[in-house]
Amino acid sequence: MQIEKLFTDYHIPYVTEHKNVRYNWIGIHCPFCPGEQNYHLGYSIDDNYFSCWRCGGHGTTKTIAKILSVNWDKAEEIIKKYGGVTKQKASSPRVRVGTNKFQFPSGDLTIHDYHKRYLEKRNFDPERIVEEWGLLGTGPIAKLDDINYARRILAPIHWDGRIVSFQGRDITDKHMAKYMACPPEREIISHQHIVYGKPDLGGIRGVCVEGITDVWRLGQDSFAIFGIKFTRHQIRAIARLFEEVVIVFDPDPQAQAQALKLEQELIFKGVRAWREEISTDPGSLGQEEANYLMKQLMK
Repeated sequence: MQIEKLFTDYHIPYVTEHKNVRYNWIGIHCPFCPGEQNYHLGYSIDDNYFSCWRCGGHGTTKTIAKILSVNWDKAEEIIKKYGGVTKQKASSPRVRVGTNKFQFPSGDLTIHDYHKRYLEKRNFDPERIVEEWGLLGTGPIAKLDDINYARRILAPIHWDGRIVSFQGRDITDKHMAKYMACPPEREIISHQHIVYGKPDLGGIRGVCVEGITDVWRLGQDSFAIFGIKFTRHQIRAIARLFEEVVIVFDPDPQAQAQALKLEQELIFKGVRAWREEISTDPGSLGQEEANYLMKQLMK
């Protein structure tokens, strides 16, 4: 669909580069989300569907109708005018995982002093974090499939005893995309189908958080789902790994709403799940405070 032309013609603000917009996506403010608007709703150029990283997937017709304040029939008429399809399911994007060989970005993947300074700025112990999580670093030149991964800390993602993907965290705080994952075509398993944690993750109880830096802070009994959105594959994976799950998401209302949904889904799967609210995101806690929190959560 000629989505950029549609947005331009109807004066809908959009961005192609932003911290909340992934490669080959176009971001707009989500009409379904309450509160702060920050281009949470994305349109996949490759797969032609809408998905908000806060509140999940939305059908094309429903989304266009909501954005433009028109009825369903008018929305379908507009979509067809711009070459779109009105019957595509938002929850079933085309998946091309594993069509190319897995590899990390090009260049030197050593952790340098500038990577360590970023970790220190975030109040991490660089030596411990790098060794504990097997972190890698990219320099000023680092590309994979024409995607620029320069100046990032790369976190290998393990599953079933092997590295299957990676996620990179920008250390400059200047890049539009704060987190960038391995291209789907090179993932052995989609990171959206699994969780991030220690290679031997599993046990009676686990602590579910949003992102990889939260896991670095809380330690080996925690795991991340790469944001607040989750997939049915991740639900199944979590239910297979744990009997009990404590969910610790950021305190903002949208994150807590998703935490509630995750809790309900896990309970439906037979997992004893509950939410624990804290005053900040877990990754921003001091290490002693994080250690105390985990001690209480794992009692």
